[in-house]
Amino acid sequence: MAMADNRAQRTSTLCALYLAQGIPWGFMTVTLVNYMSSHGMTTKEVGALLTFTLLPWTFKIIWAPVIDSLQLKSMGKRRPWILLAQLLMTLSLISIIVIEPYLTGENMDMKMSLKYLLWIFFVHNIFAVLQDVCTDALAVDILPTEEQGRVNGLMWSSKILGVSAGGAILAFVMDDYGIRGAVFAQMAVLFVIMLFPLFCVERKGEKRFPWSKGGATEFTNEPTIVTRPISEIVRDLLVGFSLRTTLFYSAMILISLVGWGVMETILKTVCNQQIGWHYKHTSLVMGYAGIPECLMAVCAGWLGDRFGRKPMMTIGLIGYGLLSIGFALSADHWGDGYATQWAADGTWDNYIVWCYTVGYKPLLAIFVVNYIADSMKMSWTTSSATMFTIYMTLSNIGHIIGNKLAGNVESAFGVPNSFMAMGILTAATSLLLLFVNADDVEKRKTQLLDAEIIQ
Repeated sequence: MAMADNRAQRTSTLCALYLAQGIPWGFMTVTLVNYMSSHGMTTKEVGALLTFTLLPWTFKIIWAPVIDSLQLKSMGKRRPWILLAQLLMTLSLISIIVIEPYLTGENMDMKMSLKYLLWIFFVHNIFAVLQDVCTDALAVDILPTEEQGRVNGLMWSSKILGVSAGGAILAFVMDDYGIRGAVFAQMAVLFVIMLFPLFCVERKGEKRFPWSKGGATEFTNEPTIVTRPISEIVRDLLVGFSLRTTLFYSAMILISLVGWGVMETILKTVCNQQIGWHYKHTSLVMGYAGIPECLMAVCAGWLGDRFGRKPMMTIGLIGYGLLSIGFALSADHWGDGYATQWAADGTWDNYIVWCYTVGYKPLLAIFVVNYIADSMKMSWTTSSATMFTIYMTLSNIGHIIGNKLAGNVESAFGVPNSFMAMGILTAATSLLLLFVNADDVEKRKTQLLDAEIIQ
């Protein structure tokens, strides 16, 4: 059986690939960043590190036409690219070991560490982006429409679990076995995950390995390596984004995650410096946040299929915005404790910060899962992978802008009011959804099909 013919096989493979993205991401953006923040790295420096981590994700717009135009069909349209990306992701983690002496011990130098980590995170995420683009394209190719919402929820949940493991579990591994132990643990997991795309073919009859029997299962009268002119892809994109719906949808995606980028960066300073949590405790709490986020991501896909994705995106954006405004208004009580028998010492310290850190993630998941699923529907031209990738790139650009501006926003508004301002922005972004109507896409697609513009 192949992924295209077996629901369990395609779902497990897609989820495993998203898990592989999440583990290093959690280690880099949660464990290591919290460790460095606890040793005095400023909000602006945290924002710079997160910006460099996210910057390669804007390259999705470059990778997408490449994988759309260059395909080794005898092994599948997407699988060869996925295997290459997985291997390079795994190997790139070794470079973190090189700078270990600057991160710990008597030779600790946070400035030097930051300088090197910027480029290590950047290079690793170039390969992570390639894998993400290929995985998304594979999902677009093989997922039936009725499975898109549910499977997107499972895929996102898998990435969340990976981020949680990278943030919480690897924080303990790093504390006990050092950075070297945490890196080798990640590499071992990624090599195991690589077995999924290695042994699962996309379609029946394709080669599992270059030396295996088989070949391309469609368009067999064409060369094994198929290319499409870039001009055709550009034409498809101009047609795809010519609608008011797709333009407003693109603007919504771009703006929606700016607030998240700002608030997640400042939150690390709040936890590690303002209220004085140990980096391992901060990473653990941020790891805990993955549990409700994961559960909500699974439910959000189903709820989006049942009640509509636009209403669910609206709930996610407004909910996250209002929660952030409430968090800002409670700033005077961030250091308070709450008496409870569930706490080891009888007091739940900094419970408001804890609740916000864990509580905003499920609301974010409601929005993200449904906009990813809706973006598949909005990717309606022949160059669907490229169009879908543009939507995902816009969200990453918004996130990067937020990370980069976090230090400036903190300086301009102060910590509490930064959450207030970004909460208002996040909630207000939902108004752009009033101008988004997926039916416009279907009508335009039908018109172009009738005119034989879309092949």
